[in-house]
Amino acid sequence: MSVSSAALRQQGSSSGFTLVELLVTIAVVGIVTVVAVPSVQNLINANRLAASAEDLSAALQLARSEANRRNTVVTICATSNGTTCANTRAWNSWIILGRDTTAALSTVDVIRDASVPARLSISGPATGIRFRPSGLIDAQQIVTVCIPGTSLPQNQRQLTVQVSGLVRATPISGGGTCP
Repeated sequence: MSVSSAALRQQGSSSGFTLVELLVTIAVVGIVTVVAVPSVQNLINANRLAASAEDLSAALQLARSEANRRNTVVTICATSNGTTCANTRAWNSWIILGRDTTAALSTVDVIRDASVPARLSISGPATGIRFRPSGLIDAQQIVTVCIPGTSLPQNQRQLTVQVSGLVRATPISGGGTCP
């Protein structure tokens, strides 16, 4: 059985894409990319903001529980060297400090330390937040986690530490700026 050249031409001409089909496909992919990329970037930024706020909220709860467990004052504050509190509202790096009352010589330990991920900023009380052995603090404090830019309508998470030591997170709009 031999196949004629006309049959081969007809079969060969139906495979592949035309230039017009290829250009239309590229145009559609381009339009979808232009629409989808900002939405994905906003989603990533919103998740970064939420995760950092949750991490800081967990650290505040840890400081509270360590104050109670160690039966001593525990402080969460900004730091510049990773071992002592810095007197600044910019919490680019922060630590939890507490006295180790079980050691023969009572020493101050760094219980936890962390740095703020890129593009995020955290502002809190310059003197830090001090939890008493009861887990209470002297006055309500506010710590703000923020990502600059107008792409997120609520670009800040305000963590309110109540006198009882409980933490409440509230999303707020900073108008694209950070404190």
